[in-house]
Formats: sequence, structure tokens, C-alpha cells
Amino acid sequence: MKVIHFKTTYLNLSETFINRLVRNHKSFEPIIATAFKKQYLDGLNIYEMPKSGISGLLNRMQLMFNKSPAFLDSLIQKEKPSVIHGHFALDSYRLISAASRNKIPLIVNFYGYDVIRLPKEFGWQSRYKRLIEKADHCIAGSQDMKDNLMALGFPESRIEIIKLGMDMDSIRFEHRAKAGLNLMMVGRMVEKKGFEYAIKAISILKEQNYQVHLDLFGDGPLQTSLRELSLKLNVEKEITFRGTTGNEDIVKELYNHDSLLVPSVQAADGDREGIPQTIVEGMASGIPIIGSTHAGIPELIEDRVTGLLVRERDADNLARSVVSLYENPELVSLISKNGREKVVRNHCIHELVNKTELLYDKVIQKYYGNKKVMHKI
Repeated sequence: MKVIHFKTTYLNLSETFINRLVRNHKSFEPIIATAFKKQYLDGLNIYEMPKSGISGLLNRMQLMFNKSPAFLDSLIQKEKPSVIHGHFALDSYRLISAASRNKIPLIVNFYGYDVIRLPKEFGWQSRYKRLIEKADHCIAGSQDMKDNLMALGFPESRIEIIKLGMDMDSIRFEHRAKAGLNLMMVGRMVEKKGFEYAIKAISILKEQNYQVHLDLFGDGPLQTSLRELSLKLNVEKEITFRGTTGNEDIVKELYNHDSLLVPSVQAADGDREGIPQTIVEGMASGIPIIGSTHAGIPELIEDRVTGLLVRERDADNLARSVVSLYENPELVSLISKNGREKVVRNHCIHELVNKTELLYDKVIQKYYGNKKVMHKI
């Protein structure tokens, strides 16, 4: 059987979690549909929206007005998929008409901003009502995300929690027996990532005469203001802005640093995390992590067991936690070991792909009635 995965841009550099799902399918053959090809394309059966002529104009207009691009109909007729898997609510909304016209079940995968921020944007309240009606099933990356989907009106019976998957064999575990003060943080420089609190924590540590350094990996709209903050707090020598960095290089950097900071916050516009991919990768590598009590993060980080937790927007607590790891090698050893074990149990890509395909089977069987589905468990 076949599944169409649709995303308007396939894929942004940070969306390796979608790439891992697609490339680890077992019983379903993945077909990729996209408007704009970008990253992670090698070896995939991928269809791109036409760009030229009348057809190109029609498809672009449909996409602009959040309609199903016409090229999806011919793709569905050619490939005859059993299910369509939309990634993020906006792109999934663009699949509603195509799924309905071609009588194929639609699965909507939510990831974070599309649970909290997007529903509040102009025009999207009514669109979410339609998505609630038309989506055959939803996937949430955490219990926190599922709770928020239910608050929006999605029925609990049509929401499955499937966490982000990692290929554990691709991330070497390096047990940490101590932690120095060479720190790192990763993410797009937007409010919800909490970069400013990491910078403030470095300022506090410097005032306390700790020889600390923080590498910031990422880019985004707040980069200029964050640089200005580092100058204002006189920590420009203690902080290096490393810019946009590919996922493979980020994983390498996990072994070159002592601790990973993930001080995420709820942004003023309501934007929130799911479970950040960088936490899963970090725990798999063995690096100790300090995260915030935000969204789905506490579902993965248990304080002083698999990492350290601090309150949102609490730079003082973040600084104290850095010192706690620095001064307590036994704690570092414990959370390094426990962190790896937890992500192996809960985030193994092969188990999560199997869970996803079992969901496909369930949805297909319900949609088509008693028709037999040949899926081997």
C-alpha cells in the first residue's frame, strides 16, 4: 500500500523528523507531494507542483488561497494511495478537498505552532472547524499537544500520540561523568526558544566568576536583538553566534560541549513547542540537558533523573542548574545514562514508524469499512 506525504516545502533544514519517518516506512510505500522541493530529496518518489503555464498559475492560485492544488488529483489517480498524511495544520488544510474528491482518508500531523498560534490567526478559527470535521485522524507529538487539540474541539478518539522518532543507531552514546562550562543551545532565534534567558544566565555566571562559554546555533528574526543583549550584558566574549548549522553538524557538536540548554517559553502570541527535536538528539548522545517546564518538555525530562528542569523565563535558576551540573559529577553521570535509556524506550524511529503504520491501518479500515488491509506487524 502507498501513503502520500504532503508538505508545501519539502523540507526545511530543521524538519529531519519528517525525513526520518518517510525513509523508515516498512509496509507502506511513501509518495512525496510538494509545491517546492528543497532538502532531503535523494532517492524519494517525489512529485512537485507545476510552475509554468496555465497549470502552474492555477496551482499557485489554489495554494495561495489554501485550496488543494490541482496536481494532487492527477497524482492520486496515478499512484492510488490508501491514505494521505499531511504535515502541519496549514498544509493539511490544503489537502481537505483533494482527499474528499478522491475519497481517501486524511491524517493530520501537528507539531506545535499549529496547535496554539495558528488557530488564533485571522481566518483560521473557521478553517480549524472544517479541519476538525474533515480530518479522519490526528497525530500529536506529546500529551500536552493532545490536550491542546482537545481544547480546540478535536475529539479525543481521533487523536493519537506519536512522538518524534530517532534512529538510535545513528547517534553514538557517550556517557558523561562530569560537565564543564562549555555550553550550547540550538534553534531558530524566535521568542519561544528562550535564547534571551540563556544569555542572561551567562551574564549571571560571569558575575559569579565562572569561566563559561555558550555557543548559539541557529538564525532567525531575533538574532540582532540577541546580539545587542549580549553586548549590553557584557558577555559578547562568552557567547558565540554560530549561525545556521545542519543537523549532522549539530549532532557532532553535542560531543564537543558539556551541557545543552533548552529554556523554551510560551511566546506572547501563544506559540509553544511540542517536544523539541534537539532534546531527543541530546539525550540520545548522552549530553546532560537543562530544559524548562514548558509544553511537552517535562514528558521527556524528569528533573534530576533524565535532565534538569527550570521554570520558564528564570535565568537565575538556569544559571544555578549549570553550576549544579558543574559541581555534581554523580548527577551528570546519572542523567546521562538515564536520558539515553529513556529516548531508546520512547523515541526509537522503528517503533514509532510501526505505530504510525498501525494507525494508517486503523484509519483505512474504518474509512473503507470491512475491506481487508494487508499490513504485516
